[in-house]
Amino acid sequence: MKYIKATIALTLGLILALGLGGIFGIGVFSANAINGDLPGLQFAIEPGTGELVQFQSGPIFSERPVIVAYDALRLAQPANPDCPPAENLVEVKGYAMSDNSGQPESFRVSGDFLQFGKFTMPACYQGSEELQIWFVGSDDRGNECFDSDFGNNYSFPVICR
Repeated sequence: MKYIKATIALTLGLILALGLGGIFGIGVFSANAINGDLPGLQFAIEPGTGELVQFQSGPIFSERPVIVAYDALRLAQPANPDCPPAENLVEVKGYAMSDNSGQPESFRVSGDFLQFGKFTMPACYQGSEELQIWFVGSDDRGNECFDSDFGNNYSFPVICR
């Protein structure tokens, strides 16, 4: 029952966000809508297909804040078969780094199933113009599950300053 209520709340939230954003039919909430002056990244599950999709709103600059909207169901069955059921998910952390080098910056995303977070884009590593980002979910037993494009990490363009 908890799962059904959460699914209904997430669906209604997405419909409301889509209606307000004028993007009806795409099925993705814009993280940029939280704070219009900051760039946003969205990690969602495409309705109807179940595909994991990622989008960027606005340019990302090095050493500047970025808002993240994350659908935590990406870290649960059935979207991610290697993960535990959604009701066991207790924490989601994101990790961001420039290129595939240096120390990743960790940040929390919080909420129910539609979660939000914020991080500062690390300095560009040796002029790299790429952000790499991934997510780790933990269940109530301490088991971890990864959303990382099959270990490749998700990448987005960055403007170095």
